[in-house]
Amino acid sequence: MTVMRGGSERPRITILTARPEIVESLARWLQQVGYPLTQLYFESVADIQARIPYSDVVLVHTERLKSDLWPVIEVLHHLHEHRRPVVISLTSCGALGDLDIIKGIDDFVCAPYDPHEIDLRIKFALWHRHGVQLDDMIVWGDLMINLGNYEVSIRGESIDLTLKEYELLKYLAMHRSRVFTRDDLLTAVWGYNYFGGPRTVDVHVRRLRMKIERHGVKIITTVRGVGYKFGE
Repeated sequence: MTVMRGGSERPRITILTARPEIVESLARWLQQVGYPLTQLYFESVADIQARIPYSDVVLVHTERLKSDLWPVIEVLHHLHEHRRPVVISLTSCGALGDLDIIKGIDDFVCAPYDPHEIDLRIKFALWHRHGVQLDDMIVWGDLMINLGNYEVSIRGESIDLTLKEYELLKYLAMHRSRVFTRDDLLTAVWGYNYFGGPRTVDVHVRRLRMKIERHGVKIITTVRGVGYKFGE
């Protein structure tokens, strides 16, 4: 198994293939443009069940759609019951006759694989599924903030936040390199006319941590004597 990971705010991609040499250049290009990427070599469905990470998009390279892809789709649906990943098939044009019986794929691309075309198809499939552009999503490890519909999820499971908790999380996530004082956050999230004190920020940070960090994701760090920042 070969694992390659990037560190951007793009959706996480897994490439499943029995012939890694065919998708090597594609995997390298996707990682270079910023997609967090895992490439898995598999010989059987059992390999996928044991090793596939949570993914937003799964690119499945197969030679025969009917016999190779359907078992993989069933496994992906079972592993990701709460939020099914976008599934894009990478296949040969000669296999397209099987497309009419394949259920559960969002798109397909014929060989030879143009990385720019696949990038566009990923973006379109995500937009079609979730109704937002990639620029409307902030991804931090297993945490996804959907700016288009005010939804926060971890590994596909929706997290119930109040509006102010969401706005606080969004503001910190959009300025990850900065440390904010409590007064900074009061002004940015609650507004100039808010009469509450810094204690309000502390309460909301504590609630955010309770709701999100119990899922194993650390999102807000306390900077002693200053305030808060997003991430560790």
